[in-house]
Amino acid sequence: MDRKPVSRRVLTPLVAVALVLAVCLAVLLVAGRVVGALGDAVGRQVLDSVALGVGLLWLADLVCLVLALGVNALADGDPPRDEP
Repeated sequence: MDRKPVSRRVLTPLVAVALVLAVCLAVLLVAGRVVGALGDAVGRQVLDSVALGVGLLWLADLVCLVLALGVNALADGDPPRDEP
């Protein structure tokens, strides 16, 4: 099969979004800890809640990416061999 079921136009944004969300998640978690260490408990809660939302988006993106890559891998499967 020459064509992949899931094109690069879909895979490229999924990979890019996964990378960006991972960085955003790390920044939000670190910022939440810094704000908490400065004594702002409400600010830490808000940043942790936003980080949870970003983490869920990241997880959904990773699931979509794995499924898309799995579909492409199944489409590239080796043709059955003739065994004696």
